Amino acid sequence: MATGTNSTLLSYFKRKRNNSSTSSGSTSSSTSPDTKKLKDNLEDTFISIQETEELENTMSEVNIVELVTKEVENKLDVFFANMKEKIKEEVKEVIDSVMKRLQGLEKTVETLSMENKDLKCKLVELEQYGRRPNVRIFGVREEQGEDCKAKVAKLLQTKLNLDITESDMDAAHRVPQRAKDRPKPIIVRFFSRDDKERVMRTRKKLKNTGISISEDLCIEMLQLYNRVKNDTLRVQDCWAWRGNIFFKDHRGMTHKIHYGQSLQDLDIPVMQYKA
Repeated sequence: MATGTNSTLLSYFKRKRNNSSTSSGSTSSSTSPDTKKLKDNLEDTFISIQETEELENTMSEVNIVELVTKEVENKLDVFFANMKEKIKEEVKEVIDSVMKRLQGLEKTVETLSMENKDLKCKLVELEQYGRRPNVRIFGVREEQGEDCKAKVAKLLQTKLNLDITESDMDAAHRVPQRAKDRPKPIIVRFFSRDDKERVMRTRKKLKNTGISISEDLCIEMLQLYNRVKNDTLRVQDCWAWRGNIFFKDHRGMTHKIHYGQSLQDLDIPVMQYKA
């Protein structure tokens, strides 16, 4: 109400001042200078009061806006802080869930890897078992149009003194090899494993003839044989018998090693050199 009254008075005084200025010529004789000065001072005072009130109102409005802005900012800060915590919790839950799934997958992969390794070992053993009636003969000279069965039968009869004929062999043929300057080896498959073992027991008679006879090892067993044989720090001697691989360590102890095993698995000690 005071503000409205002051505004009305201010308007009134402004109108009076304007009217006075326009009619000053006609009324100057009827109004004394002191009275006019007092009136003008009074009008200026009211105008100053009104302007002060308007400024205070403006400042009050500014303060209100600042307070509202600060309150909104505080609420936004709380809101975003809560959202941040919620997001962190949700992200943590997702990460924990993913980590659990990864751990489960790692266990599954580890299990499958072990099963695959066991299956591979069984397949290798099965393949090698199927080769038990076989031998490989190295160093037999190649001839064009040769009959491998007849050649092997003659070798066994004349060099090993065995009564084995072509009819005792299921198959005999040469197999490719990398070395081009040596005869290709001959694989022989006997009907009887007893005949094969007789050949293996008497093969030492071929020493210094340039011809040798060995077990027919599949590629995996041959790789294992070569690894064991070449580990001279642990192995003194290595040989194959009936499709199995044996070796003797530097303590003179004999061991059998299976596909999928290593000398470290068998805890074979390294040879200690004397100072």
